[in-house]
Amino acid sequence: MSHVMTRADAARLGASAAPTDLRSRIGWICQAIRIAAVVWIAWVVVIVVMVWSDRTTMLENYGRFLGVDVGGVSTGRYALAFALGLFDCAVAAGVPFCLWRLSGTYLAGRVFTVDAALWLRRTGLAAMAAVATDMVLRLVISALFTGHVVLVTTRGLFINPQDLLHLILALFLLSLAYIFKAAAELADDHAQIV
Repeated sequence: MSHVMTRADAARLGASAAPTDLRSRIGWICQAIRIAAVVWIAWVVVIVVMVWSDRTTMLENYGRFLGVDVGGVSTGRYALAFALGLFDCAVAAGVPFCLWRLSGTYLAGRVFTVDAALWLRRTGLAAMAAVATDMVLRLVISALFTGHVVLVTTRGLFINPQDLLHLILALFLLSLAYIFKAAAELADDHAQIV
């Protein structure tokens, strides 16, 4: 008895083969993104701990950057500033977490889905939160060290060009997320009609 393949059979066969083919094409890059994200946050934490552990050098560098002597900062204020630096790392850890989950949706074959778009949006929001937290905490730490808010340093404005670049990249991720979410919702609607 021969079996004639129907459209439904062909669609099921294509659907089961598609995720495997997709994973073989993008699996390496998803894994590379995951590894890079974990290495990045670990690297940031190690640098923060190493730099802040040398109080004398840290205060000299801040003093040079701010253009004032901050050598007399109390131990309590310095400890609070160090804790804020670690808090900044904790906020930044949201980016690799979201990238890990986003890559997981891709590895599961859910690339152009609402689920993937939502994780892309969360990644963009986490990146925006990390950049904003970093900028605000720089101001707070400078205020802890000097006793007043410092908006202009010896090197110009307290906000630097990299901050703007990171915000642009975060906004780009957000815009892609909204585009992909709209496309996935349209595809879902189309699939229900057909």
